[in-house]
Amino acid sequence: MTIMGDWVDADYKQKKFADYGWANSPGTKGIYDALSDTFALPKNAKNRENSIAWLKLAGSQVGQDTFNPLKGSIPARIDAGKADYDTYLKSAIADWQKDTIVPSVVHGAAAKDGWAQTYQDSINSFVTSLDVAKTQKALAQGCVDAGVCK
Repeated sequence: MTIMGDWVDADYKQKKFADYGWANSPGTKGIYDALSDTFALPKNAKNRENSIAWLKLAGSQVGQDTFNPLKGSIPARIDAGKADYDTYLKSAIADWQKDTIVPSVVHGAAAKDGWAQTYQDSINSFVTSLDVAKTQKALAQGCVDAGVCK
C-alpha cells in the first residue's frame, strides 16, 4: 500500500497496471486533501501570444477534459469532467463535490515552508521511532519556530 496523489492513477494506466484500487487514508473520510496544478505567464515571457493561447486552451473545458485524464487529476472547471475520466477520477470528482476540501501541508499549500518541512521531518522520524510524545513535542516546537503557533 502507498499513499499517493491522483497522478498515480494515470501513471499506473500508462504502465498498463490493471490490478490496483484506492481507499481513503485512515481517519480522512469526508476530507479531500487538495493541491492544484497551475500554469503561469511570466512577465516578459518569450512567445507571449503562444503562451496566452496555451493558457486559454488549458483553462477551457476541452483543454481540461483532455489534460486531466492523461495527467491523473480532476478539472477545476465545474462544466468539465464529463469526457474520458475513468472510474477513479469520476469518484474523485464526486468526492470534491461533497467532501471538506483542505489544502495540502506537505506541498506548502496549507503552511509556511519551514513548518511543512518540520511536519515532514517529524512524521518521518515517528515512522521509525513510534515515539508519540517526541513527535508531538517536535511538531509543537516546529509550529512555534515557524511563527504559526504561540
